[in-house]
Amino acid sequence: MKKYTVNELPEKSARARLINVPVSIKDSVNVCNFLQGKNLKEAEEYLEAVIRKEKAIPYRRYLGSISHRPGMGPGRYPVKVSKYVLELLKNVEANAEHQNLDTDRLIIYSLLVKKGETIKKHMPRAYGRATPFYKERVHFEIIVKEVE
Repeated sequence: MKKYTVNELPEKSARARLINVPVSIKDSVNVCNFLQGKNLKEAEEYLEAVIRKEKAIPYRRYLGSISHRPGMGPGRYPVKVSKYVLELLKNVEANAEHQNLDTDRLIIYSLLVKKGETIKKHMPRAYGRATPFYKERVHFEIIVKEVE
């Protein structure tokens, strides 16, 4: 069984994981870096706005040819990543309710992205050749804590 990357958990905390999610590692890193330290409810509302393409996620890494958005610097609307991260946030909220934590006072303590397995596939080409292409997977891990 795999372990969480954070060894010492805060006293009032909840955690959740998603494993082998078929999304881009670069988009995932930018979304998770943006949500780090935010209130859980605010993060869920922001991701729902990203899915509707009303608000953009500001990008801080992997900035090759990324356009600027109104009111911020470079940013994008990573809808696929946002759907999976929103699922993760709802999962950790349910875990916190099970542990009798106040869900209105939850802060995202740790939101990590790890590179998962890479699946190698082949695309047939002309004259009996084949071109390899790779499907990347991502692991998400979240820990929330209740603040006073």
